[in-house]
Amino acid sequence: MELMIVIAAAILAWVVGAIWYRLADRIYADASALQVRNIGHPLSRSVTPYLLAGVALVAVSGMMRVLFLRAGIDGLLPGLGWGAGVGAFIVAPWFLIENTYSPRPMVMTLIDMGYALLACAVTGAVMGAI
Repeated sequence: MELMIVIAAAILAWVVGAIWYRLADRIYADASALQVRNIGHPLSRSVTPYLLAGVALVAVSGMMRVLFLRAGIDGLLPGLGWGAGVGAFIVAPWFLIENTYSPRPMVMTLIDMGYALLACAVTGAVMGAI
């Protein structure tokens, strides 16, 4: 049962990411100077990043499950709040640190930080609610 909760949270975080980056795709593509086809999709069609993202989200969800159980975080709203806190104060600053050492535009970093907050918030909501 625990594994199913972790996988469900990871899938939800992945879906949130798909929606988030789809909403920001034009800004992200313009900032990154990504080569795109005339319909806006990247020229590269590799599924590897999506598969690795899924594996990484399972790992993040699993660790959040352990932390939430140990800390006694129970309930949808507390889970949402603590998950958002993990995203805003642990994951997002890490993106900021990492991306300031590379020549990436700040708007890309902000989009990534927003995803970190949202994905951790929904993962935390699942962990707290179940």
